[in-house]
Amino acid sequence: MKNVGIIGIGGFAGRYLRAELLEAGYDVWGVDIVSSDPDTIVADMLDPEAVDRIIAEKKPDAVFNLAGQAAPGLSWEKVILTMHINIDIAVNLVEAIRKNNLSTRLILIGSANQYDVRNCPPGPIAEDAPQLAESPYDVSKSAQESLVKVLMRKYDMDIIMTRSFNHIGPGQKPGFVVTDYCQRIVDLERGKTDKIEVRSLDGWRDFADVRDTVHAYRLLLEKGRKGEIYNVGSGQAYYIHDIVSSLIGMSEKAKASTVLPPSMKETTSLPKVYSDNTKLHADTGFTPRYPIEQTLKDVLEDYRNKA
Repeated sequence: MKNVGIIGIGGFAGRYLRAELLEAGYDVWGVDIVSSDPDTIVADMLDPEAVDRIIAEKKPDAVFNLAGQAAPGLSWEKVILTMHINIDIAVNLVEAIRKNNLSTRLILIGSANQYDVRNCPPGPIAEDAPQLAESPYDVSKSAQESLVKVLMRKYDMDIIMTRSFNHIGPGQKPGFVVTDYCQRIVDLERGKTDKIEVRSLDGWRDFADVRDTVHAYRLLLEKGRKGEIYNVGSGQAYYIHDIVSSLIGMSEKAKASTVLPPSMKETTSLPKVYSDNTKLHADTGFTPRYPIEQTLKDVLEDYRNKA
């Protein structure tokens, strides 16, 4: 299983997955809707004919679908586009693989947003936990999974699905809690602002290093069980206040000028959102390799190195 395609290869996780697979000796190709990379196929994967041509030409041993509209907030503004991107591309890939009579292993990336965290039992969230859609994004990911499961059973296809938790790392764009605070710290250090704007820090999230996340994806390619759904995450709940406090502590200027609100860590009744990755570990041997402190440091240094 050496010929592997990545749909969405130019995205945040796609770039890291490419490096992970190349290092492991795979022949890697990729598709993106826009790219200046001559080795990337530029195509609109919403077009079933384009998808069929690519799959027929490449005849991949495996394909990862990392393409998608990944912002729950934006999904309220672009409901129809979110549904099309997050469902149609997956279905187009399934249909192209089936029509070309290939035994391609397809790995589809879902989201932890599918879980009903308020009604999950205390502790890590397992794959059999209740689900609840609270945004069009959540609906799109649940619908992708449900529809693909029907097609998989109907046509006996080799498909693995994930429910991936938050992943962070160098190269991630602003718009996420870690990158937004890194940007604010760098702006303070460069004199672009005289204070760091602090928003709500009361919440728990599972943050995995993107390098660990794509490592898990490779292990699922190699060892995952056909038809299974896997949580992909660090397996740890991190309090947002602690994350931001750690970042502030990495900057002398930020430490000297920023006062965070008191931590509500010991009194908050908010659910701890973190993955039970027992099945992932049992089937593939996956264990996280990057401690959160290293990841935060790497992201902050990445923002400091930006022009």
